[in-house]
Order: sequence, then C-alpha cells, then structure tokens
Amino acid sequence: MQIFSLAVPHRRLFFAVVLLLGSSFGCISHDRSVAAVEQSPAYDMPPKRMFEAVRQIVSAPPISLAVQDDQPGTIVTGWQPFRGEFHIARYWYERTRYHISVVPDFNDPAHRSHIQINDETQQRPEESGLNPKAQEWSAAPDMHRPQRSAALLQQIENQLSTYPR
Repeated sequence: MQIFSLAVPHRRLFFAVVLLLGSSFGCISHDRSVAAVEQSPAYDMPPKRMFEAVRQIVSAPPISLAVQDDQPGTIVTGWQPFRGEFHIARYWYERTRYHISVVPDFNDPAHRSHIQINDETQQRPEESGLNPKAQEWSAAPDMHRPQRSAALLQQIENQLSTYPR
C-alpha cells in the first residue's frame, strides 16, 4: 500500500496514528523494583569520625547538599534537582535525596567503617502551569537512580583522602 495514494483524510488519519504510536514510546515502564545501595570499601577510620567527616563533606562545596536529618550513623540530605525521563510527550522533573549511612566494619568495628548510600526520588510533570496538581512532587518508589548515589559516593571518597585518619 502506498501512503501517498491514499485520499487526504486517510493520509491524515494514518499520520495521526503514527504520531500517537511514536509518542507512546516515552511511557515504557522500567523494572526498578530492587533498590541499589552503593557501598564504599572499608576505611581505616572509626565510625564516629567517619560520620562527622561525611557530614562536613556533604554540606560543604562542591557538593553543598543540605542535611535535613541526622541520626546516629545516618544522614538524610536535602533534595537535588535533575531532569527526569521523557514520557507523555515531555521531560519530567525529578529530585533526589540521599540516605547516607556510616556502618562499622564487621572485622574491626572500633577502627574501620564503610559508607552506604541509597537514593530516594520524587517526580512531577511540569515546573509551572495552570494545573496546581502538576506542580506537586509525588513519590516514585519504583524509580531508583544508583548512578546518582555512585557519583555522590565518588565525590565523598575523593574528599575523604584529605581528612586525617
């Protein structure tokens, strides 16, 4: 069948169907059911000292993430904005915060420790507009960004090299 031999209304319908099918590819679902935790190698640093060093590194430049909450051994950072995935004919907005844990090493818990980072991501469809619901962030529990956690861990590890042990 030749497309250009169709009558004009049929041609328009054909191209509309092709456009509709083409735009639906942005809505492909990804299986992200398993959360990835990034973990550092063991450092010869007691957990309390490691925790204070990580807290200072995360809140200072070049990382400059706010510390929203810190419990013994765990830091929850502020949100970091990102350009999200393309779906429903546009890029969505995402923001990620990190749960950073300092864990004592099993073999020498008083003198060695690890860093573990897990990400939490939220999304929304647009930055502004007439629909106020579109401006609200919604949790995306199936959306994990381990590459963001890995990049943050790499930055922390680079900065840790300057701290005394």
